[in-house]
Amino acid sequence: MPARPDRRRAIIDAALEVIGESGPGGFTQPRVAARAGMRQSHLTYYFPTRDDLLVAVADEAVRRRVAALTAAQDGADGLDEQIAAAARVFASPEQTRVLLALAQAADRNEAVRASFAALAAGVAPIAAGLLAAAGAEADPAALALLQATSTGIAVLALTRGGGDTATAEQLLRAFLDRLTDPGRGSP
Repeated sequence: MPARPDRRRAIIDAALEVIGESGPGGFTQPRVAARAGMRQSHLTYYFPTRDDLLVAVADEAVRRRVAALTAAQDGADGLDEQIAAAARVFASPEQTRVLLALAQAADRNEAVRASFAALAAGVAPIAAGLLAAAGAEADPAALALLQATSTGIAVLALTRGGGDTATAEQLLRAFLDRLTDPGRGSP
């Protein structure tokens, strides 16, 4: 009998909440089961191992990150609004905790690494649009630099207590300015 999608969804949502609140150290099957309102034996019926759950969480986290960036950019007019919209997504502490936990897991788990490749592919058109709006060429190097910069901005925002959209926006703007005019000074 196939697993019920609503139970699987509840478990994945609970796992994302646990990681978003506590980071990788808090991601345990007992905590996820408690958050989902079920016994651990029920959780392991749907996800027999922690790695099985981690891969499902990685896939959902990537889907949500791409959807959040897409929605933010779809509603933004002009470069200033695009930068502000992207900065709000980058500065989300819950998403950053999840992505950091998954990055750590990707070091040992090939399936989670594949999710990160899907993240890069999903974000590429959004990043290309932002680069184009800034007047920069969206070549592979610029796309990779923007992805690395956005990750750094997210981590910095988290280390400052999370939700630091003003600094995230300032740093993203400075990066794009330097990309289009390398002679510019400090922010």
